[in-house]
Parts: sequence; C-alpha cells; structure tokens
Amino acid sequence: MDNLYGLILLSIVGTFSMVVFFVLIHFRNQTKLAKQAEQMQKAQLQYQIALLEAVIRSQETERKRIGQNLHDDVGTVLANLRMTVEMYQQAAGTPASLALFTASCKTIIDKVINEVRHISHNLSPVSLDLYGFTDAVEELADLVNNAGKLRFSLQNEAGPLLDQLSSTHAAALYRIVEELLNNTLKHSGASQIHLGFGTDENALLVSYQDNGQGITPKPGQRKAGMGTSNIESRLAIMQASHTVRAAPGQGFAFKARIPLQAVAAPAHA
Repeated sequence: MDNLYGLILLSIVGTFSMVVFFVLIHFRNQTKLAKQAEQMQKAQLQYQIALLEAVIRSQETERKRIGQNLHDDVGTVLANLRMTVEMYQQAAGTPASLALFTASCKTIIDKVINEVRHISHNLSPVSLDLYGFTDAVEELADLVNNAGKLRFSLQNEAGPLLDQLSSTHAAALYRIVEELLNNTLKHSGASQIHLGFGTDENALLVSYQDNGQGITPKPGQRKAGMGTSNIESRLAIMQASHTVRAAPGQGFAFKARIPLQAVAAPAHA
C-alpha cells in the first residue's frame, strides 16, 4: 500500500509538473508571438509614416515647381504685356502703331494661354480623364518622339485592362511613368526608352527600361531620392511590388507587378 500511495503521489507530481511545463511553454510562445506582432505593427507604422512623409515632400516639391513655372513663364509674359501696353500709351496713336500693338498683344496672350495649358496639363493630364490611360501614355510617347532627342517605344499586351483602371490608380501609374521618364531625360543620357504592359493571371505587369548610363551609387547615400520616394509611395497605393536594375553603364530597368484586385475600377450599378 505504501508503494501504491507513493506511485500515485509520484504520478500526481509528475502530471502537475508536465502541466506546469506546458503552461510555461505556451505562455512563452504567446509572449514571443505578441512581441513579434508588436514589432510588425511598429514596422508597418514606420513604413506608413515614411510613405506619408514622401507624399508630403512630393506635394511640397510640386507646389514649388508650379510656383516657379508661374513666376518664370506666366509672370514674365504678363510683365511683357504690361510693358507693351505702356509703350503703346507713350507712342502716337496712329493706325500703324495700333496694328502693331494689337498683333503684339495677341502674340503675348497666346503665349500666356500656352503656358497655362502646359502647367494645367502637368497638374492633371486632360487626355487621362477624357480618353483613358492608354491614350494618355501614347500622347506622352508622341511628345517625346516629336522632340527628337530619343526614341520612346510603347508596347501594350494588357489590352483594355489599362483603361479599366480606377481613376486614382490610373493617375498613380501615369505619374510613375512620368517620373521614370523624367529621370531618364535628366540623368541617363539614353537614346532609347521602352515601356511595356502585360498581364499574368492575377496582376498587371509594367516594365520600363532605357539604354542610358545606369545609376552610380553616391558614397554614403542611404536614403532614396525624391523621385524614388514618389514612385514607391504610388506603388504602395496600388499594393504593388517592384524591382530595379540600374548597374553603372548598363542602363536602367524597372518592373512592377500590380495585383488586379487592387487596381480594378469598381463596377457601376
């Protein structure tokens, strides 16, 4: 009986020890999972803050650029118009001087209209709202090709999907293309650009490449540039992933994969 009681007591102690052991392991795992979840939340919060800062910087840069354009282009032209009016007031009011004054004013006013149209197009491309994303990008390619500095080829294997993008995502993708194009024009020294669109089962695929000089990293540079931040913030809006290849002397290549459920325009009732 003493041996039996001893075995029972030993079994109870062993069972209790195992229960305590498993409870401690469970508590430890829960604590570890909670810490991991907290770290993920912090990382997501930091990422969202970084994106918000990039958007704010982008907006401020755009405002400065618009203000500079208004001051340098429209402001200068209007100052010339004012000078023309003052010169006419000082001159004799002959029919010849009136005709010259009228022609000068019309020329200056036409220039103001063109400058305002150019600025407004940069703010919100009219063709994007009126005709859709495909026509807007084709118009952009035509503008580059007509300038004669480089060759811009466009390939669309995504079909009508591009024009089914929601207005928000169409604008975001258009601005990404603009940003990539501006980087090529300003920094690459390229002679050719290729922009392609395609699809797989679940995503819209975007590829952009030029034959320029690529990118040489600057010593000590850690943060992404303004253009890169703008692109990444717009890709985040579309829940897109992307890759960049820009080795020195080997051109620049950009690829993005945009989930279809993230960019599809909502169906109208």
